[in-house]
Amino acid sequence: MHSFVRKVKEYIDKHQLIKAGDRLLVACSGGADSLALVHVLNTLKETYHVEIGIAHTDHQLRGAESAEDSKFVEQVAASLHIPFYAATLEVPKRVAAEGGNVQVICREERYSFFEKTMKNFQYQKLVLGHHADDQIESVIMSLARGSNSSTITGIPRSRPFAEGHIIRPFLCVTKKEIFEFIHSNELSFRHDPSNDKHTYTRNRIRHTIVPLLKEENPNISDSIRTFVEKQKQDEDFLQNMAERKYEQLVTIDQDGVFFLDTKCFMEVPIALQRRVILLLLKYLYNNSEILLNDHLIDSILAACIKDDGNIVIYLPQGYFLARHYNKVQFFSGKQQPIVTRNVVEEDSWIHIGAGYSIYLSRNLTNAMAGEKWFVQLENDSLPLLTRQREEGDRIQIKGMISPKKVSRVFIDEKISAQERLEWPLLVTSKKEIIAVIGLRYGEKFSKQYHSQNYVLYIKRD
Repeated sequence: MHSFVRKVKEYIDKHQLIKAGDRLLVACSGGADSLALVHVLNTLKETYHVEIGIAHTDHQLRGAESAEDSKFVEQVAASLHIPFYAATLEVPKRVAAEGGNVQVICREERYSFFEKTMKNFQYQKLVLGHHADDQIESVIMSLARGSNSSTITGIPRSRPFAEGHIIRPFLCVTKKEIFEFIHSNELSFRHDPSNDKHTYTRNRIRHTIVPLLKEENPNISDSIRTFVEKQKQDEDFLQNMAERKYEQLVTIDQDGVFFLDTKCFMEVPIALQRRVILLLLKYLYNNSEILLNDHLIDSILAACIKDDGNIVIYLPQGYFLARHYNKVQFFSGKQQPIVTRNVVEEDSWIHIGAGYSIYLSRNLTNAMAGEKWFVQLENDSLPLLTRQREEGDRIQIKGMISPKKVSRVFIDEKISAQERLEWPLLVTSKKEIIAVIGLRYGEKFSKQYHSQNYVLYIKRD
């Protein structure tokens, strides 16, 4: 057995990447890495008692050249008697219609094809040709982009995908070793010239930074691989601890709002605090891919380790963090109530939000349930309306020279940011705020009857 094949096999066995009876779908572009992968797995298929297939995608970004790649891979599959699956992806059309990052669209289309092929032909594992040098590039890219530190665990050797897994048995070998294997077996392969361009970040790192690192340390690939494996072990341990803390610290109400108790949270070590927040966001976003960096996590942590006052932080994709003293809420913008305006009809109980109902009447002798206020209303003030707070709202309170900000009323009464979104205000037809229901009432209101012409009853539902 070739020493290169033996090294890959030892890595596969060590991490149990392949088991007897697996059906493996190998993604092959025709380049040196994926071609070597096909030949190694074809050599080992009898050893592992597995079946393999080859999948190839043409992104239509290099015209006839990429079409030739597809023909080449098809010929390789035929020569090895391996099933071949190919797709011509409509990447140019999608880019023209949607815009966006070409590489991201290519990846989405490519993986969609892989998933369909695995499902349609019962393949359990998708095998990719990422190698040790790719691992170096990925770690450097993560550091350069300022990715959240707990996510810098490199390219995983195995991860769930579709109804099976993605595996990467070449993470133990370098690009140099791959080429040595290719040349020693006199294998031909295709070269994608776009990999030579410095347009993409990964290419710039590959052609400029990685060679310098190899000059400093010829064994840098082994060093990075060891770092990634240890980082993953540490992360798995901390993640397990964070999951236990998450269960203790986070609750979810019937509307899907997440609550975090900051007093207990502050007693948790910072390493676990950060991971609890990441777990919470993972559940909040339902595992979708979102841009989370250290700056954002630090902002969330800063809000969560305080227990005084109120704050609102805008999160990606229309989500919010709202802290009300020692309680922090995470919720979607969809959970915010729309600002509604309801006409207050006389002699009828009306539900106005935040758990309040009101009853307005000219009949001053009524004896209704609830808190009672007498109020003087002029004809040009009618009809009254209820609505939620808007920016700049103020109310003239009896005994005060200047109108008071409604936002200040909420702060004084320790009303949470979430509650403020739906708290009802009573407004005249002239847009004058005359009451913050349940909290403050304007100069037109009195607990004692004098000459007022209306009575307002207020009760909690």
